[in-house]
Amino acid sequence: MRWYRDLYMGPNAEQKIRKIRRKAAAGQWMAGVYYITPALAEGGLLDIFHNGMLRQARFADVWCTDVIGVAEGRMEAFRLAERVVWEVYQQTGGFDIRSYFKSEDFVED
Repeated sequence: MRWYRDLYMGPNAEQKIRKIRRKAAAGQWMAGVYYITPALAEGGLLDIFHNGMLRQARFADVWCTDVIGVAEGRMEAFRLAERVVWEVYQQTGGFDIRSYFKSEDFVED
C-alpha cells in the first residue's frame, strides 16, 4: 500500500489518521474506514472501498492500492471523493486523475 504525500482526509478520519495508518500497515480491519484510490476501470475517476476489502487476496492482487484519501464513513468518503475530483478539475481543467497523481507523489508505508 502506498499513501499520497498530501493525503486527502475527511474530518473524522483526520483525527485518527495515525491509528488508521498503523492498523493499515498491520493489515487490520477497521470499521467504517474507506480508502479512495485512482479508478481501476478505464475511464473511471476514483474508486471508494472499505478497508476490509484489502484482506481478500483476490481483491488485493488486482486493486490499485495507491491511497489518495481516507474517510470514516461512506458519506464522508463520497464528499472527500467529490473534493478530490473538484480540486483536480480546478488545477488542470480536466478529469485525468491518473495523470494528476504521479507515482513519485506516493510513499510506501
